[in-house]
Amino acid sequence: MMKQKLEINLLIDSFKDFLIYEKGMSENTVSAYLSDINKVSGKEKYFDIEKFLPSTYLKSSKNKNYSGSTKKRIQSSINQFLKYLIDENYIANIEMNNISIMTEKKLPNVLSPNEIDILIDFYDHDLFISSRNKTIIDFMYSTGCRVSELINVEESDIDIEEAFVRLEGKGSKQRIVPLGSKVLINLENYLPLRNKDRKNKNNKLFISKSYKNLDRTAVFRIIKSTGVKAGINKELYPHILRHSAATHMLEGGCDLRTVQEFLGHSSVSTTQIYTKVTKAFLEEAFIESHPRS
Repeated sequence: MMKQKLEINLLIDSFKDFLIYEKGMSENTVSAYLSDINKVSGKEKYFDIEKFLPSTYLKSSKNKNYSGSTKKRIQSSINQFLKYLIDENYIANIEMNNISIMTEKKLPNVLSPNEIDILIDFYDHDLFISSRNKTIIDFMYSTGCRVSELINVEESDIDIEEAFVRLEGKGSKQRIVPLGSKVLINLENYLPLRNKDRKNKNNKLFISKSYKNLDRTAVFRIIKSTGVKAGINKELYPHILRHSAATHMLEGGCDLRTVQEFLGHSSVSTTQIYTKVTKAFLEEAFIESHPRS
């Protein structure tokens, strides 16, 4: 199933970053997930899929007299962990039919178009950092990219004239995403400031003020702090911009398959969660506006 031995601690650390910076989960929720994964993995140095199969961990939990609710929680944590490892190509696809997820799916949080504008317009192009932050927020929303894709985009991946960017998603899959007129304007304002200093030899599109690569933590802080400063009274994290882009496209009449390609989802079933958000939006609009609601 695996190409090579994988250190469990490195996988758990990567999973932790994913939960915090892409899923926007709270510290307590993340701690609960990691605690469950650590219980299952034990003291092993390398990842062993056998430890995460129902026949193994349920038997183990039975010996420890876990309650039914605890078993369900551990089962859910394992599902999320294995799904992450598969999506990131750490392990090959495995049969998940016998591992049923016990928790209900939560609809993704989204921002309104007006709230997106408030975030982007909070910054201007007078200084490098301000211009960079403005362009990062616009770029993430306009392309619907993951934070991992954002921090790896290189300047050469962008074609201003043809108005597209090449993104490399999960499993090193590349896709071409169009660039809208508004994000193009921000990129055209940002790039001269980025390239102003000849000492800058970094090829990444978005960099720190010391010309180093940005990491997920830095992007998380930018989005979160901008929301606070701009007065957006919601829990903000980078992935909310991706959720918002997908939802707004569907609300605008875009078909599901196109949104799937836009987001880089391997299966349309992953994209379908956004149709539920749109359904909720339509129901609310109906109740507020239709004479026979």
